[in-house]
Formats: sequence, structure tokens, C-alpha cells
Amino acid sequence: MLDLQTLTAGARVTVFGSGNQRGVLFDPVKDIPSLAGKVILITGGAGDLGKQVAIELARHNPARIYIADLPRADDGDSVVRAITRDALSDSDQHAPPTPIRYLAVDLSSFESIKRAAAAFCAAEDRLDIAVLNAGIMRVRPGTTAEGYEVAFGINYLGHALLTRLLLPKLLHTAALPRGADVRVVAVSSEGHAMAPRGGILFDKLKGPCEDITYYQRYGQSKVAIIGFARELAARCPQIKTVAVHPGRIITGMAHGLRKESLLFRVTAPLSPLFCVPAAIGVRNHLWAATGPNVETGKYYEPVGVPDKETAIARDPTLSRRLWEWTEKEFENAIEV
Repeated sequence: MLDLQTLTAGARVTVFGSGNQRGVLFDPVKDIPSLAGKVILITGGAGDLGKQVAIELARHNPARIYIADLPRADDGDSVVRAITRDALSDSDQHAPPTPIRYLAVDLSSFESIKRAAAAFCAAEDRLDIAVLNAGIMRVRPGTTAEGYEVAFGINYLGHALLTRLLLPKLLHTAALPRGADVRVVAVSSEGHAMAPRGGILFDKLKGPCEDITYYQRYGQSKVAIIGFARELAARCPQIKTVAVHPGRIITGMAHGLRKESLLFRVTAPLSPLFCVPAAIGVRNHLWAATGPNVETGKYYEPVGVPDKETAIARDPTLSRRLWEWTEKEFENAIEV
């Protein structure tokens, strides 16, 4: 059952979503600097937000962009073509298109993550920007291949493992003479406020968690992302690591949730009043990945507004416990 705290937070987040019209003024066309020579990886890059992030970054001449998303029958060719086409539509048509690579990965499977990380590391000698954008919004309980609660397993744990396996590339790039501005942008949500009391129910992370609500399962996965960003920033200060909330955006993922959530259906008529298209919703991603004055270890709401997380998400004891729990799970499950 929902406790009063979670019910109140759920109603606030659903009806009064964080806006996208305050904070730092950031125009991707003018404010993203040249990305020449940089290698970028975006998880969930085939979805609405991830695709738009790739399009905007591709217009600024990076060396390569990797779209890390679920395996596809066409090996991602249609996604690559669409991003390349849209990136060129508002830029210099005579400039060579940024090379886009598709990297198949299922974040619900440690084995798939290991294969994807190995493929990337074999192909590249650097990684400048990692945007951990993929995620799920679903109501029905379920588990990952290794038996973790599915929202926590995909939204947080899969990204934590992928980052762990790519960390040598990130650190190597940060040590290069011209590679000091290495960034990891982890996409959280103001929905972290719907997490259960204590932030994360560590004793329930294995199994489908059928005895707690979707909102709590989703919320704790987003609390974990904030804690992960803070801990990675503290442990690897060479890398600028932040968590971001993109604001209120109607994407395909949200449309799917509307079919299963009564609260989403009831409030759907109000969504045009406070929702923005993906092209605006990705500005917090893009600012965090490329903009000035980004402080490592912070959680930012759009655009560039820090310190809006809940007290439990800000708790350093919780983030340290999460890091230690995660390390133990990786030791027990895989060789790293």
C-alpha cells in the first residue's frame, strides 16, 4: 500500500511536473561547443530523448556517437539513418555526417552488458561523454535476467555495471593532454521523490517486489541514480559526473504508462499545460554533457538548477551503502 508520503509525492510529481522554462538559458545550437575528436555513448539512444540528444550532439562534429540500445533485427541501421538524417537537416549539408554506431545492449542482462562493453572497448581508445539515458516506466512487477527487480535492475544496476566496465576508458581519456573534460550524465527523475521510506529497500531488490507499488519501485531506482552519480564523482574526481531530471515530457514511454496507470489517465488532459517536446526536454541532458559551470556530484533539474533532490536522495550514508551493495553484487555475479 502507498503511505501518505509516497501518495503526496506521487500526486505532486504527476500533476505539477518540474518545468523546463527556468534556470540556465541554454540553446544547443549556439551553446554546445565543438565536440571535435570526442567519442560519445548514449544509452537508450533509439528512444525519443536519447535520439534527440544524439541529433543535437551530432551537429557539433564529434568523432563518433554510439547508440546503445536493445538489439534490433536490422542491427540498428534504421536508427542510425534517422539520427544522421535529422542531424543534417538543420546543419551544413556539405559537412560530412558524424559517424553513428549502434551498440546492442540489454540493460536487464549482465551478459549483454559485458558483451556491449567489450565491443566498445575493442573499437575505441577513448570515451569522453557517457549519457546514461535509458530507462523504463512500467507498472507490472518483474525481474531482470539475474533476478533483480526490473525497474531497479534496468534504470540503475545495468547502468552501474556498464559504467564500471567502461571506467578504464573514461579514466584514460581524462588523463590525456586534451581529454580533461570527461563527463558522465545519469538521467534520474523528480520521480525519485516517490521512493519508499529510507530511499532504497535493499532487502527487496532481488525479486519482483510485488508487495510495493510501481511508484515506489520506480522512485527507488531514481534515488539510486542520484546516489551513484554522487559516489562516482567523489571516487573519480577526474570525471565530471552528474544526475539530471529532464522535466515533464510526453514520450512514448509515458504514453505506455498511461495505459496502465489510473493517475496518469486522469491527469492526461492537463499534460499540454506543463509538458514540453523532446527537443526542449533534452536541454538539461545537453547542458550537463557540454555546458560550463557544471559541478560534479550534483543533481540538476532543468536547466542547470541544482540541489532540488529530497533529503534521503542527498544522504551520503545511503549513497555509500548503495555503492558498497553494488560492488558486492558485481563480485558475486560477474568477473570484473
